[in-house]
Amino acid sequence: MDRLRYLAEQFPSANDTGLLVLRVAVAVIFVVHGYGDISQPGGVTSNVGNYQGAGIPLAALTAPFAAIVQFFGGILLVAGLLSRAICAGLAVVMVGALVFVHAGESIPIGPDGSGSGFALIMGAASFALLLAGPGRFSADYAIAQRFAGSLRPVTTATIRKHAA
Repeated sequence: MDRLRYLAEQFPSANDTGLLVLRVAVAVIFVVHGYGDISQPGGVTSNVGNYQGAGIPLAALTAPFAAIVQFFGGILLVAGLLSRAICAGLAVVMVGALVFVHAGESIPIGPDGSGSGFALIMGAASFALLLAGPGRFSADYAIAQRFAGSLRPVTTATIRKHAA
């Protein structure tokens, strides 16, 4: 029975490596998407009409917010800097995409490019990173460690030891 504990055992290095991979993958996708919004002719403001057409409220604010959070937030996320705040913003952007752009669409992407699956997984990944944090391989961790002293991840083994 003791062998089954490995099904739920937490391994800090593996967890932190997984968070690094997820964080960088999410960041790259958002940087590319945000860059497309920022670099198009007319810049970020050219997206305001698209946002209005989709029924997104306060399009003059939400279009630049989405582009800036995706592009600059994605850059910061690669390094793991301000990760939770950035992921909160990215999750909000993806909820907006699901509610206003992809509402009623199927999860698989259709031939016309419609489908909610991409926004769903990017929102879920952003939310997961918001909850889990960036991991030890991040600027956030290095800063926290520098100013707060030694930080040690909590594992199920640590919990068992303290519960006994």
